[in-house]
Amino acid sequence: MSTPSKRWPPAATDNLALRAKVAVVVPATNTTVQPEYELLRPPGVTNHVTRMLLPPRPTADMDVYRKALATEEGKLLEALDLVLPCEPHVVAHGHSIHSFRGTLADTEREVERLEAYCERPFVTPSIAVLRGLEVFGRPRRLGIVTPYWAPAGEVIAAFFRSAGYPEVELVNLEAPGPTSVSRIPLERIHAAFDSLAQTGVDAFVHVGTALPVTAITEAIERKHGRPLVGVNVATYWQALRRVGIADRIAGYGRLVAEF
Repeated sequence: MSTPSKRWPPAATDNLALRAKVAVVVPATNTTVQPEYELLRPPGVTNHVTRMLLPPRPTADMDVYRKALATEEGKLLEALDLVLPCEPHVVAHGHSIHSFRGTLADTEREVERLEAYCERPFVTPSIAVLRGLEVFGRPRRLGIVTPYWAPAGEVIAAFFRSAGYPEVELVNLEAPGPTSVSRIPLERIHAAFDSLAQTGVDAFVHVGTALPVTAITEAIERKHGRPLVGVNVATYWQALRRVGIADRIAGYGRLVAEF
């Protein structure tokens, strides 16, 4: 007999979620994660989105910006309180910086804390990307595209170094605010990957859940002949795998199509 949940109801299927329910936490400003996860959703799985408020991260002053990165969490637990009553099987965190801040060991401790709070698997973008890189054989040199400014790029690079990826090339697209990330022209995103390809990287990574990369992943991989592990694809892929769903999904890159 299973142990009853102490705080939240246990996971349960229903008429539409015959296989699993995925709880999804996104910043209130994010308009990309929800539709991209819907692209990846297999039959019998339903997604249930909750939104959290985040403090502003000013880009006019890089010292203030850097300090905001160090403490940013927002109303995460409050957002979880609003979605966990729907009895999801897994929680996917659609917010990048929170999970890339600090070392790999810091992130692993944070996952433990959040899984204890949720009483079910909690998938972060950072760990999901690492799992994605593992199935591609841990490529040596990573080319990373972010929508951030240099201080956030430094946070991302430091995380990957702590996880055993010392050779990192970055392109930061410097979006002036959170809602502007989803408006970055696709040609600028393609150009960022083009420039990284010229540096001889072995694989691409995309960090920044509001940056719309999922639908162009396959085209980027085909053009440059190397894998692209994006945060939204990797997080949703890992969420499905954590609850035993191994469907292959075509059209959004090798990670979900092959592994």
